[in-house]
Amino acid sequence: MRSGLRAFARRTVVRACELGAREARGLRVLTYHRVNDAHPHDRLSVHPDAFAAQMEALALDGRPVLPLAEALPALRGSSPLPAGAVAITFDDGFEDNFTHALPVLDLFGFPATFFVVTDYVGSPQTLDRYRGCCSADRILDWDQVRAMRDGGHAVGGHGRTHREMGDLPEDGARAEAEGCAQRIQAETGVRPRLFCYPRGSHSAGVRRIVGEARFEAACTVQPGSNAPGTDLMALRRTEVSAEDTLADFRVKLAGGFDAWHRLVQSLPAWRAR
Repeated sequence: MRSGLRAFARRTVVRACELGAREARGLRVLTYHRVNDAHPHDRLSVHPDAFAAQMEALALDGRPVLPLAEALPALRGSSPLPAGAVAITFDDGFEDNFTHALPVLDLFGFPATFFVVTDYVGSPQTLDRYRGCCSADRILDWDQVRAMRDGGHAVGGHGRTHREMGDLPEDGARAEAEGCAQRIQAETGVRPRLFCYPRGSHSAGVRRIVGEARFEAACTVQPGSNAPGTDLMALRRTEVSAEDTLADFRVKLAGGFDAWHRLVQSLPAWRAR
């Protein structure tokens, strides 16, 4: 019953926004977490067939899919941003990003940024949400991370331990940001330029610390597109979930779900989760 009411509210809000709005200008940054068929009831696990259809839709629509780092000059206002531009990101660094998502991205020639939790890479650890589930919930190893980078994709920081940085003391937040950057540089030979706040938790102090760790931009979970002049340490993104139809995906590209995402994120139950 509750899920049915949520679906009705979701569709009502989205439909109202879709009728009255045109696509927002700016860079639309898509957020994925997982691509697999092992968790059919997990909102964060997009089915491989659905992911392939979404990437095909981007290709058929002629959307410019940009490496997020290469879009930064346009967001600073120093170069033009192509109309309808999209960037693709993945949070957490699950192995299915390599086994299921990467071949599809490479098929279409789409670059992506993979935000990894560095203490978990190459270890038997996984995120709390999937502990005790199955072997499909493994995190990437460093050989896979290096292969992604060598294939033209970017590796970004997602903290050392996936702790919510907005709740940490300054030295703890600094250890998460700087330690993460140092480990990626040691393993790949390249200092990461991009960061993603675990669970979107950040503050003015955290943004400053991430910048001091020499990250040029950082992603939040706040919805919307990013116009030139936006705060590079608080980039907005659009989450793609398992419940999205292909029609939903196209509406999300146009910003039709932004109001719904803002509403859901304002609810205490969502913040507690």
